[in-house]
Formats: sequence, structure tokens, C-alpha cells
Amino acid sequence: MPHEITANRQHRRRAFFLTPFLLIGMASAGAAAGDKPVVLLQAQSEIPEARLLDVGIQLFDPGLPDDEYERYMLEEKGIFADVRKAEARYIPLHLKETLETTGFWGAVRLVPQSHVVDLRVGGVIIQSHGKKLEIDLIAVDAKGKKWLDETYKGEADPLAYQDEEHLREPFQNLYNEIANDLQKITRKMDAKDVQKVHRVSELRFASYLAPTAFDDYLDANKSNSKFKISRLPSYEDPMMVRLAEIRERDFMFVDTLNEYYSEFSMKMNDPYKSWRAFSYEEQKALDSLNKKKWAERILGAAAIAGGVIASQRGGGWGRGGSEVAILGGMAVIQDSFQKAEEAKMHREALRELAASFDSEVAPVLIDVEGEVMRLTGSVETQYETWRELLRQIFTAELGLPVDPNAAPVPATGERRQN
Repeated sequence: MPHEITANRQHRRRAFFLTPFLLIGMASAGAAAGDKPVVLLQAQSEIPEARLLDVGIQLFDPGLPDDEYERYMLEEKGIFADVRKAEARYIPLHLKETLETTGFWGAVRLVPQSHVVDLRVGGVIIQSHGKKLEIDLIAVDAKGKKWLDETYKGEADPLAYQDEEHLREPFQNLYNEIANDLQKITRKMDAKDVQKVHRVSELRFASYLAPTAFDDYLDANKSNSKFKISRLPSYEDPMMVRLAEIRERDFMFVDTLNEYYSEFSMKMNDPYKSWRAFSYEEQKALDSLNKKKWAERILGAAAIAGGVIASQRGGGWGRGGSEVAILGGMAVIQDSFQKAEEAKMHREALRELAASFDSEVAPVLIDVEGEVMRLTGSVETQYETWRELLRQIFTAELGLPVDPNAAPVPATGERRQN
């Protein structure tokens, strides 16, 4: 019996020495090679402008809980609020760039929530780390017809993290899938269908500017948020000509705001890719080991402990084996700490970017009939100020009655004489 106990102890000790290296091998083994390639559908010839719908993509909802404890629990899983907020701008911007490359759409812009556009796309981030991306996406046209209301899931392409030029997007398959789904719907629309969406979009914009003059052109069903054309105005009417000019200025203003989003994305690209690469490796280890965090440190510590025990008890490895175990474990821990510090640095960069985005948006100076309007505040605030200004300009120019429910130009808009 004593011999049996000793043998069992020695067996457990040998297993203890071997297991850390075995598990490290499991953790670093190749992960899934990502999703099968999704080929992006692209137009083979130029599509007439009249057949192209403009697309407006809203900033995504980061999908974070309001409860502080729940946010803390997410951080324990490696999901950080500041990173998510940055992603809520980055993901729609990359979707925009993907749609632009297809040739199936008119202008594709990131738009504030109140912007009227032919096709509006929005989303909520459900899961996002270096290995997986999951979003709930909805797309609705100006008539209120729902095009998509789907959950999209993507597995990262691991080769993207080896791209030193940062040119490959790990989840490009997911973006391609969304773009293809949208294209399949627009492909079924004929010229009349597209024109109806254009007309409703125009009339909804007109109705915002001057509801007393344009409300009766649209039949709005408040119960399902759908719009139908009751009658069409004459597009040769001076009021409609002026409306088209004002809407074109509105598009130009949104284009200016999109420049801020593009600059944000450029600043975010390097730290975000590095962060996702670290997150990918960590998630791969977590999936393999079914542990919550810091798998490599735990294994490294186990290797050191195993080496110490071996050196003290003179196990089967002997002195040389125990030193190898200790040094190997220390190397694993050191490498893990270095990676963790790098990840922390990248996360801090993302946090600062997300926090400083609105404060870095420069005031916009616009000339309105000999007056300069200086718009300040966040992107969304500047756009709200701009919309109210457009409403007041349009009604004043055409002598239309002022809507009693219309808000005045916010304090963030300051008029200055030239």
C-alpha cells in the first residue's frame, strides 16, 4: 500500500510537470480558419444615377448595459465600454466603405439619426472581440419598408492579423454578406420602385422644413411608420427648385461631418487592429482551455511551481529538467505580461479616441445669405443646429407660416455678420 501511494504521487507529479506545456500547446494551436470567403457582389457596368438609392448608415448602438455591475462583469470577460464605443463608429464606417465599392448605390454616408435618406441602416453590437463579431442590423427605406432585420455573425480571418500593412479587415466576410443581402433586394426593384423611394425621401425632407406646405403630399401611417405619396408637387415650382438646392446643401454638410468620422477611423486603425489581434489570441486560448482569463500566466505559474517541486523532491526530471520548467514558465509569464501591457496601451488609446472625438470636432463655419453661422458641439449637435437653421431659412424665404412647434436655432449656432 505505501508503495502504491508513492507511485500515485510520482504519477501526479509527472503529470503536473507535463500538463502546463501540453496545455500551452493546446492554447497556441491553430484556431478556426475563419468563415468561408464571401465574395462581394459588384456592378459589372455603370448603373444609371436614377436607379441608385442613397444610403445613410447611423452610428451603431454599442450594446452596453446601463448597470455598472454588468459592465464590470463584461470587463472581466475582456469587453471594455470605451472600445465598444469606438467600435460603434468604426463598424458602420467600414460598412459604408464596403457598400461604396460595389457600385450599386448612390451616395453612402454616415448620418445623424434625424437625417432623411432613401435607405437607412442601423445596428446594435451584440458581440465583438478579435475572434467573433455579431451585430443586429436593420435597414428601412424612406417609405418605411423594412429591407433587413437580421443578426449577422462573423468569425475572424486569422490571416488578417498577420497583415503588417493593416490592410485586411478580419471580418470582411460579414460586411460582404450585409452588402450582398442589400443588393439582392434592390436588384428586385424596377425604375418606378426606385423613383417612389426617391420621391418619398424628398417629400419627407420637405415636410420637415415646411410641414404646413408639404404634409398633405404624404400619407403617413403613424402606427407602422410607413409613408405613401398622396399627390406630387410640380417639380418646376420655384418652391421645389429652392427645396432641391437646400437639400443639396444639406448633403454637403453631412459630407463635411463624414470627414470627421474618416479622420477618427484613420486614428483608430492601428491601435484597434493591435487590440483585436491580442483579443483574438486571448479568445482563442480561452476557447481552448475553457477558462476566463490569463490562461498563459496560470500555465506559466504552474510550470514554475512544477519546476520548484521537482528541484526540491528530485523527481524524474532531475535538476536540469526543473530548471527548464522554471525558465520556461517564467518566459511564458513574461511574454503574457508584455502582451497584456501592450493590449492595455492599445485599449487606452482607443479610450482616449472615443472620449475625445466630440471635443475634437472643429466648429463649422457656413455662409448663409451674407451671414456666417458658426456651429459648435458634437457632430450630432451641429447637425441638429443646421437642420433648424435650414427650416428657418426655407420658411422665411418663401413667406411660409412658421410652424409653432419648430424649435429655435440652438445656442450652439452663433450668427456673425461678415
